[in-house]
Amino acid sequence: MPSVTDRQERVPFFDQSALSCARGVMIGAGGIGSEICEGLVRKGVGSLIVLDDDVVDPSNLNRQFFFKRDLFKPKAHRLVRNLACHGSCGTQLKGYALSFQDALALSIDLTADFLVCGVDNNPTRIDVCRYCLEARIPVVFIAVDYEAENGYVFVQEPGSACFACAFPKSLQGHKAPCRTPAVKDILKVVAGIALYAIDSLLMGRKRGWNYRNIHLAGFAPSNVLPIERRPDCPVCGLRHNAGPIKEK
Repeated sequence: MPSVTDRQERVPFFDQSALSCARGVMIGAGGIGSEICEGLVRKGVGSLIVLDDDVVDPSNLNRQFFFKRDLFKPKAHRLVRNLACHGSCGTQLKGYALSFQDALALSIDLTADFLVCGVDNNPTRIDVCRYCLEARIPVVFIAVDYEAENGYVFVQEPGSACFACAFPKSLQGHKAPCRTPAVKDILKVVAGIALYAIDSLLMGRKRGWNYRNIHLAGFAPSNVLPIERRPDCPVCGLRHNAGPIKEK
């Protein structure tokens, strides 16, 4: 009888042992975040921490991994509970009803092989960017636009372009409204790309980009781009630091 992970282990360059030993942190248990968490648990990631200080709202039920029984309860707690029934590979799950900043302030152990940032505000994205640069942890940033037709995945790795290099306007501190349009289709597409990016960080699955932008309608081109590190970046730029970040 084949194992639970038999089919994905047949994928070229897929390394189940690398995934099974990996520790991940998901920041944001919303639409894309919950899709990525479900994928990671089904694929057999070793352990996963979920951070989110929000509670489940009725408008979440049509696109996130929550049910009526979860209403008005902490998203992080309810998501890990609901994810448990999706896993067959022994993933260890922990949920903290905390923001990223509060988790750091309380000394929650966020050391990991990768982080995923799925929040809707730039101040937190920049805080995650800075933390991961300092801790030398790769982080995958994900987002969708206000029309729910476009989304992106950006991968920040030690020594490479940071989130502020790719999105310099993010330093202006804009926070998106909490009731932006959202629908399941774009969330699944972006989550799938993010899951592939996570694999590429842990194993030999190939990836020739650190920024991927997808348009569902097709009227604008989807982009697969290598974003270069900016020497004048106020977060990671060489002119603002004692020297370049050295590779491991």
